[in-house]
Amino acid sequence: MSARERWLRKQERSARLAAFLAARSSRNKSLSDKICRYLVNRATAVKPEDDFMRDPLIDNDMGFDPDELDRFQRGE
Repeated sequence: MSARERWLRKQERSARLAAFLAARSSRNKSLSDKICRYLVNRATAVKPEDDFMRDPLIDNDMGFDPDELDRFQRGE
């Protein structure tokens, strides 16, 4: 067995394991289902510093006050 075949088998096993975990985590009937859900959530979570959807203004609660927002909307 060559290195390429071993790498391919490893990729196939990891894909099967991922599909199994996703199927089990969607059931949510037993403790093992909840553990699978925890593993899937942990594996797919994005680090806060890598999340491009986060906004520092919202995270730091540096929003506009109502008067400032009104002036901005009027173009002053």
